[in-house]
Amino acid sequence: MKSLKIAVLGDFALDFYFNIQTQTSEISIETQKEVHHGSKTRTYLGAAGNVCKNLAHLGIQTTAFGIIGNDIFGREIIHQMNDLGINSKQMLISNEKETSVYSKPIEGTIEQNRIDFGTTENIPDSILQDLVLQFCLQINSYDGVILNEQFLKPLLSPSAFEQIQVEIKQNNKFAIADLRSQGALAKDVILKINWNEFANLTNCPEDAIDNLEDIKKYLNSLLQNRSKGILLTLGEKGIIYADKKTFVIDKAIPSKGEIDTVGAGDMVVAAFTAAMLAGATEIEACQFANLCAHISIHKIGETGSATTLEIMNYEL
Repeated sequence: MKSLKIAVLGDFALDFYFNIQTQTSEISIETQKEVHHGSKTRTYLGAAGNVCKNLAHLGIQTTAFGIIGNDIFGREIIHQMNDLGINSKQMLISNEKETSVYSKPIEGTIEQNRIDFGTTENIPDSILQDLVLQFCLQINSYDGVILNEQFLKPLLSPSAFEQIQVEIKQNNKFAIADLRSQGALAKDVILKINWNEFANLTNCPEDAIDNLEDIKKYLNSLLQNRSKGILLTLGEKGIIYADKKTFVIDKAIPSKGEIDTVGAGDMVVAAFTAAMLAGATEIEACQFANLCAHISIHKIGETGSATTLEIMNYEL
């Protein structure tokens, strides 16, 4: 896998965790309100950044294509990318955008109301077009592409996504897209989708998750107007890959104790892509993705991942 080169394009964020104590009996002189105490701050690459981190932990040569702000959070993203060996030279730094941050206060062991920054901003079209142009010019430098959409106002507009999708098709590149709201647009790339997104896209009933024949029926309907397959994650039920010729399912590895599923989908995308580009079959890629996700979700209070050492040493 170390010879593989993968580009990741999309919504980059910083996950900012900190412990919070809300009952302190300390009163602010300025506001006369109770002071909350914070401690143990920690940051991780989030969204498309987490995909990059997961690829880097698997030994993949990874290049990030995204837009961040000229602020402390943007600088932290670049710092962490550089530490992980992720190529950050294609990350555009803009004074017109605030870096996207998922701020996560933890009280006791419970995550409280998240405070988000920069996820609802409109990206200036001129900056977006600069990024898309650079990506299109460099696409043949990579073995594969991962597209990520996570924000309420995502980086990739429908027109930008279509421009990139055309470029991917013309250059016959392996590509997978993890899209929260624009899944209907992904016709010439593999679509990674979770159950809720799948149900919204196909209008299938929620309880169909327990009926494999119903899932196949709705998958076949979704595949009719697509040239590429679908990677469907079902949580504790496992992973399905399907295209017009293939249908495989791999059951999830049973969890052991407490789990934290934050970032599990990113781990699946990274692992499945890496395995397929390394020559695995679809079922082997699903098995590898399941193993990596299983390791990832057992890392509590962080945006988890799986390293090559953890994978090699894991005992079922």
